[in-house]
Amino acid sequence: MRRALVTLAITAVAVVALARFHTAPPRTLNPLSALHGRPTSGTPPTLQPGPRQPPTRPGVRTATSPPMATPFSLVQVQVTLTHGRLTGVVTVALTGEGPHTQALNARAEPILRREALQAHSARIDAVSGATYTSRVWTKSLREAIDLARRG
Repeated sequence: MRRALVTLAITAVAVVALARFHTAPPRTLNPLSALHGRPTSGTPPTLQPGPRQPPTRPGVRTATSPPMATPFSLVQVQVTLTHGRLTGVVTVALTGEGPHTQALNARAEPILRREALQAHSARIDAVSGATYTSRVWTKSLREAIDLARRG
């Protein structure tokens, strides 16, 4: 009888401990998660902006944002401004690890691009279900617009 009470008490303590255990998603971002290799040292390399394209017509400027990372993808956007107004958006890079991330990116990218072209700016809403991709894609769009405006 005593052994049964000890076992019951230990089981109750274990169940309570497991029920109160809180987990959190990983807080570290891997900026190389969508790139070719892994860093050999403990510090991630600095990402550099992409090359700016020379204007093809008067009043037209094109610029490419630096590569930007989500926890799951790498994003890079190129914009064309005509007389300061957003007239073209090309997603240069949108990679992802795993089929789920790739499916979300494939669904979100055309929506984000269409919304940006309709708004003629980076003031667009996130795509439901693709929050990380939407936020970083929009940030990349803003960077490319800023680079194009700076000339």
